[in-house]
Amino acid sequence: MNSQKINIIKSEDAVSETIGYSFILGIVVVAVGIMVVAAYPILSSIQDTALMEAESEALTMLSGRMNMVALGATPSQVTRMDLNGGTMNVYNTTGNRLSIVVANETGYQVEIFNKSLGKVEYAVNDNIIAFENGGMFRKYPSGDPVMMTPPEFHYNGETLTFPILRINNAASAGGKGVISIYSTSADPPRRIYPNLTSSTFINPLIGKQIRIRLKSDYYKAWAKYIEERTEVVPLANDIDHEVLVSFNSKPSDEPTDLKMPIEIVGIDTTNSTPLNKFMFNLSDVDASFHMVLRAPLQNSNELVVEMQKNGGLGPAGMTIWVSYNKDGYNESWKTDTLAVINGDITSIDLLNSSVSSYYDTNDASGTWVNESSYSGIYIKSGNNGPVPLDFVLQHYIKLVSSTGTFAIYNSSKPNEWKGFNPTNSTFALDYDIIPPTISYMQIVDHSVNVSFY
Repeated sequence: MNSQKINIIKSEDAVSETIGYSFILGIVVVAVGIMVVAAYPILSSIQDTALMEAESEALTMLSGRMNMVALGATPSQVTRMDLNGGTMNVYNTTGNRLSIVVANETGYQVEIFNKSLGKVEYAVNDNIIAFENGGMFRKYPSGDPVMMTPPEFHYNGETLTFPILRINNAASAGGKGVISIYSTSADPPRRIYPNLTSSTFINPLIGKQIRIRLKSDYYKAWAKYIEERTEVVPLANDIDHEVLVSFNSKPSDEPTDLKMPIEIVGIDTTNSTPLNKFMFNLSDVDASFHMVLRAPLQNSNELVVEMQKNGGLGPAGMTIWVSYNKDGYNESWKTDTLAVINGDITSIDLLNSSVSSYYDTNDASGTWVNESSYSGIYIKSGNNGPVPLDFVLQHYIKLVSSTGTFAIYNSSKPNEWKGFNPTNSTFALDYDIIPPTISYMQIVDHSVNVSFY
């Protein structure tokens, strides 16, 4: 019997094909999963952005109607809006705060307004659209906030008009569905400036500095708007999330009662001759006349202007010294001049360009090297001038303060303020000021309630 050998042929072709399909399916599943995981935040962000864009129209309408109510155009307004899963919050006390100060450098400083502005915010995840002081702001998950519609802040180079629009209550709503947003006037408008009951806070502004400080989550958008629309250069504080704007008002060039100290606010130190007028009209001057002015402090030797009766030039003879002592410099100039006498009034013009000053110190000068006019090195025993009196005073006034704001005091030392009657005396001071300048200011406080139904 013949034996038969059975050969079994082993093959893995079918198994390989099955495993291959399994691998492909796994790769597809993993790839799809990765795509879903990676793309979901992007899709979600796109969805949020699209939703915010759709809500912008309703929020812009709400902003306009709230402004109408706050400014008194209408007692109330209703705006309907679909929340679409977002949240609407109304805040009356938040970190956003507005402060307005009328100030100078003599310690006189009055805060005429300091309150929270409140705000209305609509948020979807990290996307926010907010209403603050009449403006609409957009805050994205990353990057700086942007302004959608401008706030109520108007400056034309001379007049600042600043209606304050505050939110007076708190409320909150969220989820899906349509809500009705009611905007109603909260309190009667209150005039902040000018104050008709005050003799200080009036228009036109004279010799004062206005400082406006706003703390806000949208301070960078505020700063950009103010700089682009008003040509004012604001100061943005990234640490405190604040924007600071200051305005300088020009002094009156008319004679005013001699009250010390004399305030100089925002003088334009970039100008070679910023002073236009500086004159004293002194009553009942006699032979003992001695008048000393000091800056920037009452007992300072940094800038000293000394005026004294000089009998050698007759009844109207005056000697004027202008001295500067700072950063190692010790410089002094002497001028012999005539005052103008009209009855009981003796007028001394510190900007008299027709009289000459001569250098009166053995120490060589160091502050005149880069002066635009009359530059050089002066010394009493050598090149001692002459330089016109007005230019000497202009030169040192510019050196006293880098900001252009300081005060001139009467000396508190004995026998340095005598020989005249201050009560019936006047002075006239006029100078060019650093922009932004301001002559008139209108500030009114408005408030509005916002509620949901």
